Amino acid sequence: MTTERKLAKELLSAVWNEDAKRVEELIRFGADPSWIFNGYPILVHAVFTRNLDVVNTLIDAGACQVDEALGFALDRGIGEMVAPLAYRGVVPVLHDPKPGYGLYPSRFIAYHA
Repeated sequence: MTTERKLAKELLSAVWNEDAKRVEELIRFGADPSWIFNGYPILVHAVFTRNLDVVNTLIDAGACQVDEALGFALDRGIGEMVAPLAYRGVVPVLHDPKPGYGLYPSRFIAYHA
């Protein structure tokens, strides 16, 4: 497994564990805040967990899918994430996951399309 992918998997686990300090540490080590897992950007996984510290850490580190994250929050009724993202001036874009991944992100999935 490449170091890049390993860091990304560790970042995904830190997001799901809602560990903002570990997310920040992994990004300093070179983890990409825009990595996509299970059809969803890591930022969308963070929005789904509803952890504002993790979301802000990823955005501040340059996560590219901020507009999709706001669209996801609006579409899925995750209201507590809407205001903080909108406050940053984000314009929502509907996230359209690839077929086979479902309507919500998951920590792990059995296959990759």
